[in-house]
Formats: sequence, structure tokens, C-alpha cells
Amino acid sequence: MARTRGREKNPMATAKNLPVLRVPRFAMLPDKGAWTNRFEIRSSSSNRIYVIAQSKTGRHWGCSCPAWIHRRTCKHIVSLGLPAFERPHEVALQGAG
Repeated sequence: MARTRGREKNPMATAKNLPVLRVPRFAMLPDKGAWTNRFEIRSSSSNRIYVIAQSKTGRHWGCSCPAWIHRRTCKHIVSLGLPAFERPHEVALQGAG
């Protein structure tokens, strides 16, 4: 770890102390176009898989499900504790498992 003024500094931590969103490593996806921090999530009511991602410019989170596309909110975003309606929100994405 790097040392700063006699204290150890965690390279994964930021000045904001961002909340951590843990995502299974197998579900993480590469960045694409205008979206970053992409990962897959399975629907709880069907066998569909949707993509959750963060806008590179607006820094809000979105989902590929029909609800988010039409209303800009959905149960997938809310269940992860992310804000709906295109409000910017930063988290530290961490691969788990």
C-alpha cells in the first residue's frame, strides 16, 4: 500500500469513501459506447437477463429492461440501492466471487 504522511493509504478507497456495489465477477461486462461499470442481472420474474450500467457522461445508472427504458426507473435499479430517474450516483464497483 502507498504511504501518505506516515499513514497507509488504501489504493481502492477514494476521497469520497464511495459505497461499494458487489457484483459477481462472471456478471461484469466491458465498457460499451456511452456506458461504463456494466454488469448483468437476472430478472426475478422471468428468465431474462438485463444489463445495468452507468452513463459515462451523466453518471446516472440505467437498465436494459422495458420499465427503465420507458419510465427511467425499475425494480432492478432500486433493488441494488441505486437512484432512479437519471440522478447521478457514484459507487465503487467490486467484483465478488
